[in-house]
Amino acid sequence: MGFLEISARTEMYGLIGDPVDHSISPIIQNAAFRRTGLDAIYVTFQVKKRDLKPAVIGGVALGIRGFNVTIPHKIRIMRYLDTLDQEASNIGSVNTVVNHNGSLKGFNTDSIGALQTVKGERLRGASVLLLGAGGAARAIAHAFAPEVKQMRIVNRTISNARELERALHRKYQCKVFSSSLTNRKMKEFVESAELIVNASSMGMKGKHDPPIRRDWLHPSQTVFDIVYDPPLTTLLRNARSAGAQSINGLEMLLNQGAISFELWTGKGAPIMEMRRALSHEMMMSHADS
Repeated sequence: MGFLEISARTEMYGLIGDPVDHSISPIIQNAAFRRTGLDAIYVTFQVKKRDLKPAVIGGVALGIRGFNVTIPHKIRIMRYLDTLDQEASNIGSVNTVVNHNGSLKGFNTDSIGALQTVKGERLRGASVLLLGAGGAARAIAHAFAPEVKQMRIVNRTISNARELERALHRKYQCKVFSSSLTNRKMKEFVESAELIVNASSMGMKGKHDPPIRRDWLHPSQTVFDIVYDPPLTTLLRNARSAGAQSINGLEMLLNQGAISFELWTGKGAPIMEMRRALSHEMMMSHADS
């Protein structure tokens, strides 16, 4: 794919989260920098929860021009920013930060990225089962709520699910319900959903799979898993086996990453080049495994 030349003028962008070693955001963002001829580089920073504030302060001091935010910092990061985009404020979650002369502004590109990934015909009037209530789940819930008929939010921590339920009730017309991940009616929740979205880290390498059995799924459903490592999660494998439509997290990663690039640089994202870099990386990763 070629190498980036680093100079004294090279601008730095990055990703903060924990973990970040699985991320392929550097692949697509550095491909975009190469294609547009920008003297910039994108790297990852593993930041523990306890270190988030000093990491943000240090990033400003070092002149990092912008960064993405992933788990577990998408909500907590807001307290360390100077301003928020209106949509990020409404959602209550940030995944993109722009540094303008030392002033940090937070945005949420997950919501638009999710909408671009799950096309409108799958959303309109649908009954949705949403797994998770963290930063990504909040963005997806707010993005989908204007289109769907009803949404059930299922989460380990029921208080977080209820908080998201209340936020959606205040803003949208769709019916919203919240439940615990251990609810005895999970089979019923899964079988009655037309669109199932895993917006949690469940199914990521090293983590437990969502508690959804293969025989609960059926061909009339669409299953969207934002996890992209592995690209074919157990949930998606079961969905395909059941004849359901399956969507992995790679397209959402690409879409939200393109919007982040445009916010940072003011330039149109070279989406085709970013997609080619992503496809090449996945092909190479698959060949090595």
